[in-house]
Amino acid sequence: MAHNLRLADGKADFATTAPAWHGLGTVVKEAMTAKEAIELAGLGYEVQKEIMTIEGKNGFNIVVPNAFATKRTDTNEILGTVGNRYQLVQNKEAFNFFDAIIGEDMAMYETAGVLGIGEKVFITAKMPDFIRITGTDDLTEIYVYLTSTHDGSGSIIAGVTSQRIVCSNTLNLALKNSINKVSIRHTKSAKVALESAHKVLGISHQYTTELNECLNYLATKPVTDAKVKELVKNVFKSESKDSSRIENIRLAVLDSYYNGIGQEKIIGTAYGVLQGFTHFLSHKKNYRDSSIKLESLMNGESNKVANEIGQMLITL
Repeated sequence: MAHNLRLADGKADFATTAPAWHGLGTVVKEAMTAKEAIELAGLGYEVQKEIMTIEGKNGFNIVVPNAFATKRTDTNEILGTVGNRYQLVQNKEAFNFFDAIIGEDMAMYETAGVLGIGEKVFITAKMPDFIRITGTDDLTEIYVYLTSTHDGSGSIIAGVTSQRIVCSNTLNLALKNSINKVSIRHTKSAKVALESAHKVLGISHQYTTELNECLNYLATKPVTDAKVKELVKNVFKSESKDSSRIENIRLAVLDSYYNGIGQEKIIGTAYGVLQGFTHFLSHKKNYRDSSIKLESLMNGESNKVANEIGQMLITL
């Protein structure tokens, strides 16, 4: 179950404004308020911390030093084991940080969900900022996300991404590729730190501005057909034993560059090359299944290829 969304009575604890690849959860027609997202995605539960004990001699329980179990109060499911200093932050408390960014009761939330049995949660809001490439119809939407854990495995993290989070894999992808993010440990100062997390809004504008400048710079950088073929050849190197397979990949990348959706306006530019490679990796490359595809784009070979061509284009 690659999505890792919590399933209860055949329904996933997940809400979204557009159907996700896994086809699960509640789909709404418009952006949600925080209250709606929490209710529709099953995020309204609370977590409590209980002393851990073990059974000793004569049936008496022995307290385990500095060990506590976190559990859902609605289902009594154990989420994890934490130490004495671990500070609980309820889902509703964690999501309050969005109020300083987009205001209370604003309907800008795109996705929200519960992972595992409730040990991890996430929520994303779409910002008014976006990336526009001059002379094209290309727009990249920007999201602010927050994810929190209740099992002691990680911090509360808020960040900026262009990745729409709909499952465990896409959450990991957003975490990996966030240029700017804030990490808040589950300590006594956690709630105070959350109150100042509105600085993510400033990070959002900074991220958008910098990425806009970078991509528009690539859009003005000319690249000849010969150079495009050279780049493709350098990225996808072949050996005698797999020369036919590599040649087919090269041809598919070039086809994405020349014939991909929206490419006609950006052919002959470094941005066009970047989009051509991205189109191939996301739409034409063969993967055994969607889970392997996400893993490759997130941590594997496809991610490596995307980073490699990006560096090549910047330094042309």
